[in-house]
Amino acid sequence: MRARGKIRVGVIGLDHIHGLVLAGRLWQAGATIAAYHASGARDVAAMKVMGPRAKSRSIASIVEDETIDLIVTAAIPRDRGDIAVRALRAGKHVVADKPGVTTAKGLAAIDEALAHTDARWWVMFGERFENRAVGEACTRARMGDIGRVVSVLGLGPHRMGADGRPDWFWDPEATGGILVDIGSHQADQFLMATGASDAEVVASAVGNVSSARHPAMQDVGHMVLAGGGAIGTHRVDYLSPAGLKTWGDGRLMIVGTEGTLEVRTNVDVAGKRGKEHLIVTDAKGVRRLDPTARKVDWAARLVADVVEGSDTFVSQDHVRAVCDLTLRAQAAAGPWPQPDEPDADDPADQPDREAP
Repeated sequence: MRARGKIRVGVIGLDHIHGLVLAGRLWQAGATIAAYHASGARDVAAMKVMGPRAKSRSIASIVEDETIDLIVTAAIPRDRGDIAVRALRAGKHVVADKPGVTTAKGLAAIDEALAHTDARWWVMFGERFENRAVGEACTRARMGDIGRVVSVLGLGPHRMGADGRPDWFWDPEATGGILVDIGSHQADQFLMATGASDAEVVASAVGNVSSARHPAMQDVGHMVLAGGGAIGTHRVDYLSPAGLKTWGDGRLMIVGTEGTLEVRTNVDVAGKRGKEHLIVTDAKGVRRLDPTARKVDWAARLVADVVEGSDTFVSQDHVRAVCDLTLRAQAAAGPWPQPDEPDADDPADQPDREAP
């Protein structure tokens, strides 16, 4: 860990709780929280712990402060791209919570800003960087532990938690849509597991199947990707049942020519306690691997990249590829299929009311 003060951080927007994770990890890695732009009581209290000398300031004041090296943002998703452009133009590095940008126009603006600065723009794909089983599975796949990767299955269910959601959560223009938002984890994992630099969107669909009070909201999405010699099938949703003791039974299945890697990110419904479950099947048999020795050190690597100009956190090309891929999947998405209406005149369409 570097001595505190090696980099100074300005936090702009804590509209999603992931912002506190970003800032907290960087603080633990030795960064100084120098200033913040946030208003919620929870957020201000957290900033005062991480940065006791930090002041609440305007966005312009933070961006123009020449002593600040890195901007952290978890603002409303539609605002993250504009914040990044302003910061990059001022020579600041930027790390944004996913999604880093919500429109193709916004991504083009970031490209333009990056072309005129040495500063860098990163996006935090927390499932891979924070969940050690996911990170370990992707690393082992890239190292060839299961041969050549030919298929990736990713499932990203989330709990709706309607009562605690802000108004912007229900607006796909604010979030970018479900594939741009939580689908970014899936695109990140597909590219990392396969080693592909880009992918084709074979098919995609989005819909609203359970949120009648918010008809514009997308609570389910699906995309099929192809690249790096593999096919990826990915579903994301806000349909986690209330009886599940965590926010989602996330899963990742990587199939290679010589074995498989299976991840249960948050829960093993078969009964094994805890989270971060990793199971490998190959010629040697079936076994569980313990990924907990793997370091969650992305923040330390990011700090080092800012200080030294290295590239150990996540490459700019990968970040851009993930964002572009999800934007294309969202733009191409068709409507979710509707259930067939039962035919009242066809006995085969009527439910069987008899007891089994």
